[in-house]
Amino acid sequence: MGWADGAVRVRVPATSANLGPGFDALGLALTLHDDVDAWICESGLSIEISGEGADLAGAGEEHLVVRAMRAAFAVTGAQPPGIGLRCVNRIPHSRGLGSSAAAIVAGILAARALSGPGLQAADVAGQAADASSQAADASSQAADASSQAADASSQAADALRARRRTL
Repeated sequence: MGWADGAVRVRVPATSANLGPGFDALGLALTLHDDVDAWICESGLSIEISGEGADLAGAGEEHLVVRAMRAAFAVTGAQPPGIGLRCVNRIPHSRGLGSSAAAIVAGILAARALSGPGLQAADVAGQAADASSQAADASSQAADASSQAADASSQAADALRARRRTL
C-alpha cells in the first residue's frame, strides 16, 4: 500500500450531544477542538499528548485514536509499519462534550488521509458507530462504578456516624 508522505492534521470539534436530555437533539458542534497530527513512520508507535489526557500518552495501542486508526487501516487490509501521533486535546474528558467520539473520528480521518484514496468514508462509517458505542458503554460503566463507589462511601460514612452515636 502506498502511504501518504508527511503528516496529516485532523481537527475535530466538541459536541453538546452528551450534556443531557435535549442536548442530543440539538447536537451542536462547539468551538472547542482537539487537533491530531498523524504520520507513518518506519516502525513502532510514538504518541505525544498535550492538554486534556496528557497522562494517556503511555496507553500505546490502547489509546483511542490509535485503536480507531488501526480499525480503519484494517478495512484496507494493511497496517502501516509505524504510527506517529501528536495530540493537542482541548476537549475535557468525562464532561459530556464528546471527547471519546472526537478521538475516534480523528483516528478514522487520520487513517483515511494516510492511506490514500483506497479508504472511503462509507468503508469506515460502521466502525465509527461501533467504536463510539463501545466508548459510550465504557464511559457509562465508569460512571456507574463511580456512582457505586460514592454510594459505598456514603454508606460507610453513615455506618461510622451511627456507630459513634451508639458509643
